[in-house]
Amino acid sequence: MKTLSKSFLFIGLVIKLVCVTQNVSSQSKDSLLNLYNTKTIHPFGKYYIKGDKQLSFWNLKSEFQSGITKDLYKKSKKDLILSKFLTVTSIAAIVSSAIVRKNNKTGAWAFSIAGIALNFGGLNFRKQSRELLERGLWQRNKEVLFGSY
Repeated sequence: MKTLSKSFLFIGLVIKLVCVTQNVSSQSKDSLLNLYNTKTIHPFGKYYIKGDKQLSFWNLKSEFQSGITKDLYKKSKKDLILSKFLTVTSIAAIVSSAIVRKNNKTGAWAFSIAGIALNFGGLNFRKQSRELLERGLWQRNKEVLFGSY
């Protein structure tokens, strides 16, 4: 009988210990989940979501605090501006080819080819900008959740 009561006492202590450790870990999970839901930034189409706020690319500047994330954002911004410039230049070259086509077919082809090349360049810089920003957001979110290293 004594061994049976000691066994129940031991099992009771183990269950209590498991319950206590689960409560401690669930509190840290809850606070981490709250931090994740309110402080991290996630891409959503052409906007970014932080908690219940919608941010544009240009509003993200103040969100990057560490040197690494600031540098990634600045490089992403430069690439995005260059991408937009190349896209506008590409459109101008295509329009010019349409205008020149009436008088000079060879010149029109040159403008068309230049417009296509500029457009591909713009797409490349836009992709690079997006990748840099995603890397910066990942690093920033990691710093927010787990602290700076």
